[in-house]
Amino acid sequence: MPKPLLIVLAVAALAIAACNSGNSSPAPAPSVSPGSPAPNPSITKASILVTINGTPQPRIPVEESTPQSTSSPRPGKAFDTQTTGKKGIAHFTGLKPNKIYCWVAIIAPSFKTSECASWGIWQNQTINLGT
Repeated sequence: MPKPLLIVLAVAALAIAACNSGNSSPAPAPSVSPGSPAPNPSITKASILVTINGTPQPRIPVEESTPQSTSSPRPGKAFDTQTTGKKGIAHFTGLKPNKIYCWVAIIAPSFKTSECASWGIWQNQTINLGT
């Protein structure tokens, strides 16, 4: 089996296990979407929407990283930070279509929300962070 497919399957298994575990830990659940069968090399931008109680939040820093480990996608060391605009959206460009990325919104010093997503998610939809 090709390595990218194995990674997507591993992320899917983790998502299913996280949903069934009843675990209420603040760690993000990995996102998986059927998407297209292969990453689109022309899509290298992700949009991140940050909300509080469903209301888009401007001026919220959002950090981008790759996972610490592909077997347990949790945010790694941030290598880029963007701030949400008036509509609560931060844009990240220059992404590699076959990679998993993580985003962390720093809503308050003691409140962060995060999501890790494979290309099937970040290439095809807006990533939602917040409440």
